[in-house]
Amino acid sequence: MIRFIIIFFLSFFAYQSFSQDFLKNFLNDDNDSTYYDELENLLTVKIFSARKFSDFELNDNLLDKTINYRSNPSSSVGLGVSYKWLNVNLGIGLKNPSDSIYGITNRIDLQAQINLRKLTLNFYSGRYRGFYLQNTNDILTNENNGEYYYREDIQNMTFGVSSYYVFNSSRYSNRATFLQNEWQKKSAGSFIAGGNLFYNSVQADSSIIPSNIIIDTIFNGVKFDRTGYFALGGNIGYATTLVLWEHWFFNFTILAGLSSGITTVYPENESRISAYRLGATILNSFGIGYNSKRFYAGLTYSNMVANSPLPIENTGMGFNVGKVNFLFAYRFKIKRKSNNILPEWMPLKL
Repeated sequence: MIRFIIIFFLSFFAYQSFSQDFLKNFLNDDNDSTYYDELENLLTVKIFSARKFSDFELNDNLLDKTINYRSNPSSSVGLGVSYKWLNVNLGIGLKNPSDSIYGITNRIDLQAQINLRKLTLNFYSGRYRGFYLQNTNDILTNENNGEYYYREDIQNMTFGVSSYYVFNSSRYSNRATFLQNEWQKKSAGSFIAGGNLFYNSVQADSSIIPSNIIIDTIFNGVKFDRTGYFALGGNIGYATTLVLWEHWFFNFTILAGLSSGITTVYPENESRISAYRLGATILNSFGIGYNSKRFYAGLTYSNMVANSPLPIENTGMGFNVGKVNFLFAYRFKIKRKSNNILPEWMPLKL
């Protein structure tokens, strides 16, 4: 028994040592300083203006008709700090002058990103309530008198996690554009690959399809007040930053792939309909601006698009969530007593 315990603990510590070395090599990488500067010991402080959105659409492929529900995008301003791989932002919402045109959208929207040297992780969670119909005049009868059809009762809940691996992390910096704590000085790009998990639920007090729809047979005449979608998928793509005169940059990233999961529709006063379906997911982003050792100014945009057939013949559903950021940043030099304030056993440095 004692021999077993000794062997167990020796094996455990050997595994821990191997795991730490593996994670350190996997997550961290030496950079080529001629391509980008890590800006060691600099704390990035920024002010920003952000605009977030979450939209969905219902597609009848047989009739070639689409019901486009849109949230009324909100704007916010805030402050943020970045150091190494850590990024924290805090914003407050602004009054939306377009509420009188598109109706009010209430929201709880949480988005986070972790940019390690070789690995980027994105998290999204949102609850939006209140949507207007973008193509009101095309899809409904003229009962709305030119105003947008608005549904206060429609609620869209979304949760997504995505990650991708950067193959050329020694020359290409994803942090420079989206964390603002590094400086890409020469043009570089990298193939990227990863995976994602996506969940979405749309529900309402009555049928999501409007009662005054122009074609009664849309969606085979099925009226439903709730949908659900859960899928896992893989993506592959490319990220690149074009740099002019060391300071002006343009970044573009795209990831595309297939996802597999279950879609569910809840017809009114009937049993739910579920089926496994193969869908598509696209993640894309871009950034443009000016970057130097101490100062950053730029515009960034990122979004996730997911599409999947519904368990009603010749129909499908699509989702689109994302944000636009405009920000200014300045970097301050800080002093540290230790090379790493985190415990030695962690595979990351801060």
